[in-house]
Amino acid sequence: MGKAAKRAPFKRVRRKREIAEEEILAAASDLLREGEFRSLSVEEVMEHTAMQRPTFYNYFADRNELVMRLLGRIETQMMDASQPWLDAGGPALLADALDGVVAVYADHGHVLRAAHEASFHDAAVEQYYRHTLLQNFMDGVARRLRAEKRAGNVNVPNPDALAHALLLLNASMLAERLGQPTPDQPRAVAATIKFIWARTIYKRDDLTTVPTG
Repeated sequence: MGKAAKRAPFKRVRRKREIAEEEILAAASDLLREGEFRSLSVEEVMEHTAMQRPTFYNYFADRNELVMRLLGRIETQMMDASQPWLDAGGPALLADALDGVVAVYADHGHVLRAAHEASFHDAAVEQYYRHTLLQNFMDGVARRLRAEKRAGNVNVPNPDALAHALLLLNASMLAERLGQPTPDQPRAVAATIKFIWARTIYKRDDLTTVPTG
């Protein structure tokens, strides 16, 4: 990869397990800001830590597990932001949930963008990113839509298909607009996404306005 600036040399010392894992995860995250998953190597990750290369394998089996650990943390944050709407529904909680998801993506978009791109050519990343992370959200949104439909709050013909479409739209749009080295304004991205979801699910367009430009 080579674009991310190397940290100043450190004296190589023993680390507690939690500290060592955090240092390795932080190095990988930094490198993904400027490069792609396919260019990420264990050697380069460890060059950006104060540890020797073999130490990596005390904590991670390979680079795939490393990136999946990063994704798992991000998934937890996104699920925390989404859970109130997934549990209770309603347009106001939906708007809050989408604001929260966009905020998480604004912080970690480089990792999610790298995973999104890698999922088209790396089977292990595809399995986790598309069939675990995205699928968990699709399942949650579909359950909420079915509950809203039973309660007579929405009129959507196929909750599962709609959830699938909305999550794929989110993944592609967020990767494009917030996952690049020069991202768009999160507020503008959130406004667009909220407009689409609110109009599609609740037939509402008064929750937000879409900034122009």
